[in-house]
Amino acid sequence: MEHHSGGPTTGLRSAVTYLKDNRLLPRGFDRDAVGPDVAVRGEAETDADFVGGADRVRFMVDAGGATGELEVVAELWYQPVGFRWAQNLSLYDAPETRRFVAWFDAMPESLALRLAEGNAHLPRRGRPPSVPHSKRRSKVR
Repeated sequence: MEHHSGGPTTGLRSAVTYLKDNRLLPRGFDRDAVGPDVAVRGEAETDADFVGGADRVRFMVDAGGATGELEVVAELWYQPVGFRWAQNLSLYDAPETRRFVAWFDAMPESLALRLAEGNAHLPRRGRPPSVPHSKRRSKVR
């Protein structure tokens, strides 16, 4: 979300608009058929492969002076509440925010869930091989 002063924020009370949408859409989600309260926002609005149940993301990695084969490993994790968002609440001195931050701090790290993983071996020279379709697109469970 965007803060009223122009920068990013996780504070709901100081937000004026969405900057991006980083949700994974549920399988079968039709973004043209939903109302504004659950609409896709930000750059995701124009992302043609950001669809119900999947998304494709391309990363460019600078391998520097690497001379041998490289292995790239990627994992997709889900965490119900982001660390920064929860910690920003600690700035507010109210019983509700203190209680929520205490609950968040007491959560075991195991509450994060790995949804998908994939890897690719990149040759020393030339273009990287194509990553199999099933490893490029992570389906929402």
